[in-house]
Amino acid sequence: MLRQVPFFKLLIPFVLGILLSLSFSEYLSGITLIIAMATCPALVIWGTIVSDKWHLRWVFGLITTLLLTFAGFIITKSYLGSTTLTSELEQTALVKLLEPPDYRTSSYRAVAKVLTVKTDGVWISKNEKVMLYFSSSDSLLGEQKYGSILTINASFNPPPEPLNPHQFNHRQYLERKQIYQTAYIAPEKWMFLQNQPSIAKRLALELRDKLLALYKNAGIDGKNLAVLSALTMGYKNLLDQETRRVFSASGAMHILAVSGLHVGIFFTTLSGLLFFLSRTKKGKLLKSIILIAFLWCFAFFTGLSPSVVRASLMFSLVIVGVSLSRTTNVYNTLSASAFIILVFNPMLIIDVGFQLSYCAVLSIVFFYPHIYNLVFIKNPLINKVWMLIAVSIAAQIGTFPLSLYYFSQFPNYFLLANLYAIPLAFLILYAAIGLIILSPIPILFKGLAWLLDGLLTILNHLTKHTESLPYSTSTALAITPAQLFLLCSSIVLIALFIHSKKLNLLIISLSGLMAFFGLNLITYLETYNKSEFLVFANRSASLMGHRYKGQLVLFSNDTTADNLSDKYSFALQGYINKNRIKPHQIISERMANDSSKEIHHNNLAIKQNDLGYWIEVNHKTMLIPLAKTFPYADKKQTLTLDFIMLNSESPKIDDVLAILTPNTLVVDQTVPPWEIERISKTALQKGIKLHKIGQQGAFEFY
Repeated sequence: MLRQVPFFKLLIPFVLGILLSLSFSEYLSGITLIIAMATCPALVIWGTIVSDKWHLRWVFGLITTLLLTFAGFIITKSYLGSTTLTSELEQTALVKLLEPPDYRTSSYRAVAKVLTVKTDGVWISKNEKVMLYFSSSDSLLGEQKYGSILTINASFNPPPEPLNPHQFNHRQYLERKQIYQTAYIAPEKWMFLQNQPSIAKRLALELRDKLLALYKNAGIDGKNLAVLSALTMGYKNLLDQETRRVFSASGAMHILAVSGLHVGIFFTTLSGLLFFLSRTKKGKLLKSIILIAFLWCFAFFTGLSPSVVRASLMFSLVIVGVSLSRTTNVYNTLSASAFIILVFNPMLIIDVGFQLSYCAVLSIVFFYPHIYNLVFIKNPLINKVWMLIAVSIAAQIGTFPLSLYYFSQFPNYFLLANLYAIPLAFLILYAAIGLIILSPIPILFKGLAWLLDGLLTILNHLTKHTESLPYSTSTALAITPAQLFLLCSSIVLIALFIHSKKLNLLIISLSGLMAFFGLNLITYLETYNKSEFLVFANRSASLMGHRYKGQLVLFSNDTTADNLSDKYSFALQGYINKNRIKPHQIISERMANDSSKEIHHNNLAIKQNDLGYWIEVNHKTMLIPLAKTFPYADKKQTLTLDFIMLNSESPKIDDVLAILTPNTLVVDQTVPPWEIERISKTALQKGIKLHKIGQQGAFEFY
């Protein structure tokens, strides 16, 4: 079987080298790598000498494996760089925008390349990507485009580490994209010099802007425009968080990620239009060239996303194989595309989209025929429905372990969603193609625009309705890396059992599943019985939580939020997912200025008096003093307690410590920097332990 997939045999050691580099490259010295590189030519020579000796044929295979592993290691290490920019020092620099500025909720942001930096009056050449942030009120920034050369005065800083437990690691995310520094640019701190875009990317962005303008001229706007731009171009900047959530929870998110489905539709459409070229040998060659050129133009236009590159590579290899009159093995084609992609960018091996894309295709290719053949249906229409169901089930088999690991949720109605989402995606794509082609003819253009807008409205309505159904999404399904390995291994072993009919493979697979559920039970009991209190890192308001027996009580001085877990999901979602807390197990409480109100949940008690809020949990006491009601600053006697938490509403530190002596002083992120500096000096003088959440992360005790 492995003889039919030679690229798979090359891919495995190469991927192993990538993973080894990601895990251990920082521990290896330069001398070790030099010795290893010097050894490679000797291995090649030795392998060549023994390759014609039958009894030593395994040596050549071993050397090839070692060389591929080493190649994966070295290529990946070249991507794992470090910054050459000086941090936390304002300096003048020339930068080139690598993308148009993207407006977010509170700022513009853009990836840029630092060309030169002025140091001690001398311009020093650089070539490093950075993430730049601009003020949301900077009106001139909207005029900037890809390729704009700007002069900036900025202080570069490493991306911040996550401050809350299990929070999304934005620093790691940027570093995997070779971005090691960020900078905020005030409106008066930058100036446009000139525009120097590369022709190919400029054309792609201009084409995207023209298509967006065409859609808008067709009367498509709002959520319909956001979904259409994502579905046809892979442009997701218009999608709001609610639309993303609805499509994800309903199980239809995959149609918004331009992938093999979209590439296949465009490929089939163009191939059908060029049918007349298939009549001659030269015509077939010309058709193949046109199809491959179109595939890669489309891939570049969509930003070279892993799923589109993978699909384009697969179709290209199939086209080449057909033009050479050779049959292609789909597993070998998949392995070849993965190998080529990872050679150019090995960091994609840890990209969630890349992993989901390949797992989905592999699972469909293997499981779909077996699932489809379980039922024989004569009726053509019902058979089409069954085909959609079979494809959806096959794709979920391969992707649900990764979905649980990365997102801790599962869309329960994915079958229902795919029954309408995939056909509607086909119709929308064809209608969009027709809209573009027939745009010069006003009557047909308006008719297709009306049809396309209607299809998008139906799609949005159905996904919203599916998401709103009871139990549409199973949440709190976090699994550990060990569980992920067991689940994936069991699926692979079941596939091998189906192929070979060897019963021992099925037994091992079932044993792996039993181990998976055993680990799941152990993890659940550990998290369920643990009691802890946390002060989360959050800039806009004080945010605290107490977890006990699967329940999370959140409370804050933000009196505008009815649901704290939704409003502060960025700070809380990772913690909630990791600890498997379901939405109905989360309670939101407000810290209102009401001395009569008391909060009691399990072993948590919150009371208020003239000093502030008293929190008692696990036989420990924390006070959040209130400036408006804080008395007794002239008293001589002090009260000792475990923790005092200071926020933006707290009294002066001297007034607090005049009557209170805490073992630990906690300062949350709402306190301004100059006040934190004063608190730090006072705590140091009095020998009080200090925890600054803005620097040290969330504070927790058990």
